[in-house]
Amino acid sequence: MLNIEKTDNGVIHVRASGKLTQPDYDTFDVQFDKVAQANKPVRVLVELDRFEGWDAAGLWQELKFDVTHNDDLGRVAIIGDKAWEEWGTKISKPFFSAEMKYFDRTQEAEARDWLMRP
Repeated sequence: MLNIEKTDNGVIHVRASGKLTQPDYDTFDVQFDKVAQANKPVRVLVELDRFEGWDAAGLWQELKFDVTHNDDLGRVAIIGDKAWEEWGTKISKPFFSAEMKYFDRTQEAEARDWLMRP
């Protein structure tokens, strides 16, 4: 499941849980486009909650989303609690123009502070 939980102070809070699929991205794309039209670049706080990765179609949709919205993104903070989530964030950095940074679940306040820095 992939949902925009809330938008505040120009930051989108996204929750990713379970295994992400193409229908998850179909819904998310519509939500994201509405927010991005009013707030560019978009700063995103991604909370990984029992995140299991993607199925094949979901991964393809993720890659298409990343390419399509690369210029819409400002900073992206990823919050999780698994070493592979941090590793995934680090190897994704070269493919984005946006700044990306991983934070442990206990560092949510620091993640929000980092997103709001000029």
